[in-house]
Amino acid sequence: MFGTAYRLVVAGLLAVAFAAPAHAQLSRLVMPGKTVEAHAEFENDCGACHSGNSEAVQDALCLDCHTAVGTDIETEQGFHGRFEAAVRNTCVSCHSDHLGRDADIVGLDGGTFTHRFTDFPLAGAHASAPCGACHTPSTPHRDASTACVDCHRDDDAHRGGLGESCGDCHDSLLWSNVTFDHSAFGFNLVGGHAGVACQDCHRDYQFDQAPTSCNGCHAVDDVHAGSKGSNCGSCHSVNTWSGISFNHFAETGFALTAGHGGLACEACHSQPDYKDAESDCVSCHAADDHHQGRNGAVCNDCHNTTAWSNYDFDHASTGFDLVGQHADVTCTGCHREAKAADAPTECIGCHVADDVHTGQLGTDCASCHEASGWAASLSFDHDLSAFPLIGLHATTACGACHESHRFHDAGTACIDCHANDDPHEGSLGENCASCHNANDWGVWSFDHNTQTDFPLTGSHASTDCGGCHGDPDVALSATPTECVACHRRDDPHGGEFGPRCDQCHTTGSFSERRQ
Repeated sequence: MFGTAYRLVVAGLLAVAFAAPAHAQLSRLVMPGKTVEAHAEFENDCGACHSGNSEAVQDALCLDCHTAVGTDIETEQGFHGRFEAAVRNTCVSCHSDHLGRDADIVGLDGGTFTHRFTDFPLAGAHASAPCGACHTPSTPHRDASTACVDCHRDDDAHRGGLGESCGDCHDSLLWSNVTFDHSAFGFNLVGGHAGVACQDCHRDYQFDQAPTSCNGCHAVDDVHAGSKGSNCGSCHSVNTWSGISFNHFAETGFALTAGHGGLACEACHSQPDYKDAESDCVSCHAADDHHQGRNGAVCNDCHNTTAWSNYDFDHASTGFDLVGQHADVTCTGCHREAKAADAPTECIGCHVADDVHTGQLGTDCASCHEASGWAASLSFDHDLSAFPLIGLHATTACGACHESHRFHDAGTACIDCHANDDPHEGSLGENCASCHNANDWGVWSFDHNTQTDFPLTGSHASTDCGGCHGDPDVALSATPTECVACHRRDDPHGGEFGPRCDQCHTTGSFSERRQ
């Protein structure tokens, strides 16, 4: 809007102003605006910041005051030394002045600023931290401290006890992430120690004062109450407090084998000093001793440490070898009393309830039975009894004569078994053997001449038994011997000469008369 003449005048005035020693007053006349508050002291001295039209000279004037920025550029540190545009461009290309006292000539935009061009790239949790968390209004951004402790002093659980180099152990991702090499201090964290929180051992956060002896941390866990000393590692391992490596046999002479190996110390040792335990079995197993002490205190004569129910006892050493079915019988099957010596050795001592003979055959069951089975291979010799088995009796089943196992109840008389087979229906008495024998019931042999008082002579010898013994109501032994008893109908005398026919007649023929 101004003419060419005006512009020429102003240009001439500026040339004169910068060339003449008294140009300050004129400079104020052409100054585009007030400087920012920080440059207000130089507002009347244009030459402090401006030198003709040379950009290089003007940048040098800036760096004369801003020496730290100049150092950053030279050493390629900080934002001005790392950001390529800051190194390449002039100062005024980013930081214009004469915009007023309250103007912001820095032009920092926290939302777009890239912190990676600084000496402190934002990583981990720092990347999401607000600018004001580290940068305060009273301190230039470049002067913000990069030391962890300057921001995290209030978070320092160690209270300065480990110095100010937090990054030696912690990382920027999470404050609780710790990468401290504990082994570098002579105490390697292995086993159960590896997962322990720092404060479990370093309770006051004075880490250089934490004890290194087991007892220093585990005194409260010491069930021995100090009686075993402070070197817990002589028995325990770092993997677990209950993991014990104590060599019980080498130290005590009592080897912990099988079932004893898995027991807690307190199962045998009731006192913290472990000096109360005895080595004899019964001192721990008295309550388990179903023998009630009657077999002594040396339990391992029969039992072993694998299991209380496992035992290894040679029963043959007692004189009673366990063979057959006896081998599978439990101890209490015979030893019902607590003391083993109380068990009987005779069969009936255990088998009285099984004795179907009710004691009739005595107590020596083994005379007929054997241990392989109660009913197996019976070997009774009947010939040694009062009734030897001959003839058909030898093949007859036991039950045919012995209706029960009370064998002595069986009668020895023929009629006891053969009453139903007696065609005489008892008329000849009960002594069947006087005629019959054991070979066959139908085979019999009776000598009337010697076995009775009535010899069979003459025609009597060939007469059928029923000829005289025809009356079933009359026993054979009661059969009359008078002639007339059979020959009354044959008596031509009509009884006139009495009943003694043999006084005249003979047995050869009724018609024969005596001479």
